[in-house]
Amino acid sequence: MRPFVFSLPWKILLATISALLCMTVLQTSLGLMRMSEEFDRQQQVKRESARQQYLQQNSIIEQQLRVWLESFSDLVQLSQQPDFSSFVQRLAEQSANMQLHLNIEQIWLHNSDMQLLFSSGQQTPYFSPALVQKVLQQQSPLTANLCVQSCVKQLSLPVLNSSGEVAVMTVTTTLVDILSALHQSLNSDVALIRASRTAAGQIHRELISSSNPELLNALLQKVSDLEADLALSKGLELQYNGQQYLISAFEMQSKGVYLTVVDNISDFVTTNNGYRRQLLITSVILFGCMVLLVYLIMRRISLRLKTLSKALPLLSQKQYAGFRQQSHFQASIWPDEVDLLRQAAEELSVELEQLNHKVEQHTHELEKVAMYDLLTTLPNRNMLQYQLERMLSSQSVEKKLLAVLFVDLDDFKRINDSLGHAHGDKLLKLVALRLKDCCRTNDLLCRFGGDEFVFVLPQLTDVETPFRLASQILQRIQQPLTIDQQNFVMTASIGLTMSSVDTLLSDDLIRQADLAMHEVKLNGGNGAQAYNLDMYQRVQQRVLLEQDLKEALVLNQFSLSFQPQMTIATGALYGFEALIRWRHPVRGMVPPDEFIPVLEQSRQIVPLGYWIIEQCMQQCLNLLHSGWHHFRIAINLSAEQFVDPELIPTLKRLLDKYELQGSYFELELTERTLVQSIETMLTIMSQIKAMGIHFAIDDFGTGYSSLSYLKKMPMDCIKIDKSFLSGMLDNAADFQIIASTIAMVQKLQLQVVAEGVETREQLELLRQQGCDIAQGYLIARPVPQPELAGFLEEHFPKGIWRGQSL
Repeated sequence: MRPFVFSLPWKILLATISALLCMTVLQTSLGLMRMSEEFDRQQQVKRESARQQYLQQNSIIEQQLRVWLESFSDLVQLSQQPDFSSFVQRLAEQSANMQLHLNIEQIWLHNSDMQLLFSSGQQTPYFSPALVQKVLQQQSPLTANLCVQSCVKQLSLPVLNSSGEVAVMTVTTTLVDILSALHQSLNSDVALIRASRTAAGQIHRELISSSNPELLNALLQKVSDLEADLALSKGLELQYNGQQYLISAFEMQSKGVYLTVVDNISDFVTTNNGYRRQLLITSVILFGCMVLLVYLIMRRISLRLKTLSKALPLLSQKQYAGFRQQSHFQASIWPDEVDLLRQAAEELSVELEQLNHKVEQHTHELEKVAMYDLLTTLPNRNMLQYQLERMLSSQSVEKKLLAVLFVDLDDFKRINDSLGHAHGDKLLKLVALRLKDCCRTNDLLCRFGGDEFVFVLPQLTDVETPFRLASQILQRIQQPLTIDQQNFVMTASIGLTMSSVDTLLSDDLIRQADLAMHEVKLNGGNGAQAYNLDMYQRVQQRVLLEQDLKEALVLNQFSLSFQPQMTIATGALYGFEALIRWRHPVRGMVPPDEFIPVLEQSRQIVPLGYWIIEQCMQQCLNLLHSGWHHFRIAINLSAEQFVDPELIPTLKRLLDKYELQGSYFELELTERTLVQSIETMLTIMSQIKAMGIHFAIDDFGTGYSSLSYLKKMPMDCIKIDKSFLSGMLDNAADFQIIASTIAMVQKLQLQVVAEGVETREQLELLRQQGCDIAQGYLIARPVPQPELAGFLEEHFPKGIWRGQSL
C-alpha cells in the first residue's frame, strides 16, 4: 500500500497545533492590546491631571489677586471718596509691600478715559490696554496671560468712588509660581513655549520658561510639526539619552504660547515592556506544552492506527491468523475508539475465517448445484451444453449417430396463469419422473428451462430409435395426472434432429430441434417431427406473419363472417358460427389455416378475441332489430382467453352495454382446453353459465373424448369434426364413430352439431341418425358480416332453409 504523505494522526496533530497557535496568537494579541490601551489610558489621565492642576493653580492666583484688590479698595473706603486722589496715595504707599508679599510685579490705575492715574514702575510690554477697555465696557474683572520674554498674568478690576466714577486697577504677576507649583505637584518638568511660523513657512519654537531648560531645548529639537499636533491632542512619546519621555502641551490664553509638561516614563515603559515579555514568554511556554501534550497523545494513536493499517491488507489475502498477530497492541489504560476498532477488526477476522472455511466447504456443492435443476433434480442447461459437446467430440471418432429431442409441454403457461406456479411446479416434477422412465442407460435428459426438456441420444446405430422414443414420450405424458385432487391431461410437442457429422455445434443441434418442435406447435401440438431445411424458411415467414398480425388489429384489417347452422329435422335457422377473416393490404385474403395457428401462439389472441365478442354482440343486436329472434351465435374461444381474468367482467359489461341476453351466444371450446384442469374449468364455466351463455365442444373426437368430463361440465352442444363426415359414406369406421357419438351425446341430453356437411347424402344420413344441427357448404358458406341480413332473406325465407324443399 502506498504510504500517505500525511497520515490521519498527523493531519489531526497539524490541525490541533494550528488551532492552538491561532488561539495563542489571539489571546496574546488581546493581552498586549489591553496593556497598550491601559498604558495610553494612564498617560491620558496624567495629561488630564496636569491640565486640571494648571487650571486650578491659575484660578487660585486669579482669585487671590482679585480678593486682595477688592479688599484694598474696601480698606481705603474708595466708595466714600469723591475722587481717586486718596486711593492713588494709598496705592503708592502699599505698592512696594504688595510687590513683595503678593508677588505682584507692577500696578496701574486708569480712569474711565484711559488716563493713567498711577503706575508702580516704568513702562513695560507686559500690559494690555485692550483688556482695560474691555473691563470698562463690561464693568467686570478680566484676566489675560501676556508673554514676551517671559509670561505674566494681568488682572484688571473696576473700582467705583462715591461720585460714581469708574477706574480700573490693573496688576501683573509672573507665571513662574504656577510652573513651580505644577513641577512640584506633578513631579514633572514644565515649560512655557512660544510657537511662531517663519517667513519660509516653518514653525519656530522658543522656550520662554522651564523647570529644566536643557532637557526641554533638547526635546524641542526632536519634535516635528506633525508630532507637535500629536502632543496637543494626545501626548507625544520621545526618547532622549536612553530615557523615554511623554510630552503634553496645552495652549494658553496668549496666542501661540503653550504650557508643556514633560514626564519621564522610562520606568513605566520598562515595566510595561517587562509585562509584555512575560506575557509572550508565558504564551510560548503554554503553547509548547500544549503542542507537546497533543503530540504525545496523537503519537500513540498514530502508532496504533499505523499498526492496524499495515495489518489490514492481510485480510484480503486471507491471512487471518497473521492479521490478528500483527494487529495486536497493548490496550490503553483508558480504552478509546482505536482499541474498539482493533477489537472489532480481530472479531471480524475470526468471522471471515469461519465464513471462508464454510465457503470452501460448500464451493464443491455449489458447483454441482450449478449443473443441476433444483426443482426436478435433472441436469440443467449448463450440463447439457457440457455433455453435448463432449458427446459430439467422441462421435467424430466413433462415427456413430447422435440425436437431440426437444420436448415442450402444450399449454403449460395456462396452468401457471390459472392455478398458480405452485401447481405448475408440482406438475413439472411429475412430468420429469415420467420422462426419466423413458431414458435409456446412456441417454441424457435435461431440463432446458420452464416446461422444456431435452433428450440427447448418443451412440445410435439406427435412425428409428429417436422416433420410437418420441412416441413413447407422447404416450407417457398423455396419461392423466392428479395433483391436489385435480386431474390433468398433458400433451407435448417434440422436435428432433440427428447428426452424423462433427461439423455441427451443440447450439446448432438444439436450435434445429427447437425449430422442429415449434413446427409441431403450429400444427396443433401433441406430436413429433424431425427437422428439415424447409423449417427455417417457414420460421422466417412466420416471424414476418407475426409482425403483420401485431398491426392488423390496430389497422382494422380483420373482419367477421358468419356461417349459418340449420336444424336438420325442420330446416329452421338454428344460429351462426362467427369466423375470423384477415385481408392483408399486400397479400390479400390470408387463409385462416395459415394465420390462426400463428395467432394462437402470440399475445394478440386475447385482445382480438374480445374484439370478436363485441362484434358478435353488435351483429346480434342488428339481427334482433331486423326481426330475427330465434338464433344463437357461436364464438370460438382460445385457451388463453378462457383463463384470462378479464373474460367474465368483459362479458358482463358487453351484455349490459348492448342490453342483450346471454342465451343468444354460445362459446366453443376445444377438448384440449377443457382437460387442462377440470376443476378450474368448471369454476369459470359456472360463472359464465349464470349469464345464460351456452357452451359447445368444438372438433369433438379429435382430442381426448371422455365421458368423465362430459358428465361434469355444463355443456349444451357437441360439434363433430368435419374430418369424420368426409369419410362417413365410404368408411364404415367413420360412420360408426358418428353414429355412436350422436347416440352417446343424446343420452347425455346434449345437442349434436355436424360440421362440414357438403352433400345431401351426408345430410340424410345425419337425419337418420338423429343429429340435431348441420353446418357446412351445403347449407351456406360463411357470409361476410355486412351481407348477412340480405343473405338470410334470400336463403332462409321465414327462417326456413330454402334447400329444405328441394
